[in-house]
Amino acid sequence: MTFAQYRVSTVGIQLEETLQELLNEGVIDLHTSEIIKKKFDKAIITVLKKWVKDKPVIKGKLKHYQNCDNVWVFHVLNPEIRVSSYSLPVQTNEPLKIVASDIKLISDVASKKLRKKNAR
Repeated sequence: MTFAQYRVSTVGIQLEETLQELLNEGVIDLHTSEIIKKKFDKAIITVLKKWVKDKPVIKGKLKHYQNCDNVWVFHVLNPEIRVSSYSLPVQTNEPLKIVASDIKLISDVASKKLRKKNAR
């Protein structure tokens, strides 16, 4: 199981485009590209865990939610978002989709893959 939700961020999209260019030019192979993507996912999780201290507060009407393999998806209508108690709220009429996963699950999956790889 791969958690690649950060790859759709601006920096993730730019990474994908750069890797595709390098693949097309023959500078790297597909295996190297996959290794870089996995390291990117791990680095993003580490940086967010270490540096992000503010927690958002989201108010709105919960349209529906679902849970599959400890990955939660929430759909919120008319959301109002505050990053901290002193910030001004951001409101939008567009629905908000939130995807959340348990960091312990990601760590467990990564450590299992590492043990399996070292056992070979």
